[in-house]
Amino acid sequence: MNKKQMIKEQKRIKKEQKQVSKLFNDDKEIYNVFKIALGVILFLALTYLLINIIKGNFNIFNKRNLQTEEIDSTMVMIGTMFNKKSDEEYLVLAYDMSDNDTSSYYNALIDKYVGNMDIYKLDLSSGFNSAFIDSKTVVSDDLTKLKLSGPTLLIIKNDKIISSYIKEEDITKYLSDENRW
Repeated sequence: MNKKQMIKEQKRIKKEQKQVSKLFNDDKEIYNVFKIALGVILFLALTYLLINIIKGNFNIFNKRNLQTEEIDSTMVMIGTMFNKKSDEEYLVLAYDMSDNDTSSYYNALIDKYVGNMDIYKLDLSSGFNSAFIDSKTVVSDDLTKLKLSGPTLLIIKNDKIISSYIKEEDITKYLSDENRW
């Protein structure tokens, strides 16, 4: 290689290095512009939130903004169904509340119920009650033996199940019989 070619080659290499250096610097500039833009956006967002919180337009600490669920005092779980009223008779109607048809049917029965005993609902579809679900209903005061397979009406007194109905027509008849009361 002669001297002219070597000088040309060195110039070409220096030119490529300048181009690479320029590209690298452009990337740094883009990154810096991005950081500045992000900072401005965050500043404006925080300013907006603070102004609205101070004015009261956006009150994150207001109880109105909290979502609350109503607690249904007529709902029980299998593990607590004996703890309601130890000296009085009461009813526990167990059914699958996730099935709209079944739920609507039994809720209508409960609404029409005119008896003098309190009636509590037990959701068979709840995960809390899943250990007591089986293919065959076994009614027992002992929770380790109690198994429910479908809609069941339990009459409870003194922490004991004194009667039960497991057929839909028997449950309907019992809850609809106005002469009983």
